[in-house]
Amino acid sequence: MNVFTKGYAEAYDDLYYNKDYEKECDFIELAFRKYDCQVSTILDLGCGTGGHALILARRGYHVVGVDRSQDMLDIALSKAEKEKLSVEFVQGDITGIDLHQKFDAVISMFAVMGYQTTNHALAEACRVASDHLSSDGLFLFDCWYGPAVLTERPGFRIKEIMLDDNPSIPPLEKGGKGGFEGNSSTGRIIRFTEPVVDTLTHTVETRFKVWNLQGDRLISETNESHLMRFLFPQEIRYFLEVTGFKDIRFCPFLELEKPLTEHDWNMGVMARR
Repeated sequence: MNVFTKGYAEAYDDLYYNKDYEKECDFIELAFRKYDCQVSTILDLGCGTGGHALILARRGYHVVGVDRSQDMLDIALSKAEKEKLSVEFVQGDITGIDLHQKFDAVISMFAVMGYQTTNHALAEACRVASDHLSSDGLFLFDCWYGPAVLTERPGFRIKEIMLDDNPSIPPLEKGGKGGFEGNSSTGRIIRFTEPVVDTLTHTVETRFKVWNLQGDRLISETNESHLMRFLFPQEIRYFLEVTGFKDIRFCPFLELEKPLTEHDWNMGVMARR
């Protein structure tokens, strides 16, 4: 599947404008302290438009970001240059890239590991993380937690973002197929999300339609289909152990000290090399 193409990449930061990257980076640093890791270098696998990489660079880490989508990387690089941040961005597949260097920590955020929908791809992504970690280095990622996906089941959603100069205007999110109420003179992005769950392959095919509008005029339309895997602790433990990891821990994402429940859609995973 061709994902994160130019049209979707250009809408990405607007669609996730309210994602709390700062809080997620706080969680990452908390995990560093929990594992008593002295971290100065970080590899960000599946870095996207640099949401985590740029914040971590701002906090003093040396960060290298890898992503398959050059369109996403172009946006990340532009943001880094604007802030005069020294972050290296590399185009590549996280299941096979070799940077010929070691890092104190490897992160893979926003369910990137869920895009590894085959056992081979998931194992290779874990191997790449392992190969790029120094001894006792930490691998941290988040993913969809299988029991929660099967309990709560994703549904059709519509999300509208008003593109004006007022960042306080929240997106309008609806769970049904109703219409929209918005300012007809301003720019808008509307995303339609239609998920299809496959319990046999532990995947969700999410079909996105993204409209870019000026008033009521359609400027562009982007259609993408993202296949995501939801994961279970025992299979994750296996893939991590066979690629050289130990001291594996699971928690609700952003809640390091709490146990997982079937209502925690996002799971945090940490393991030491």
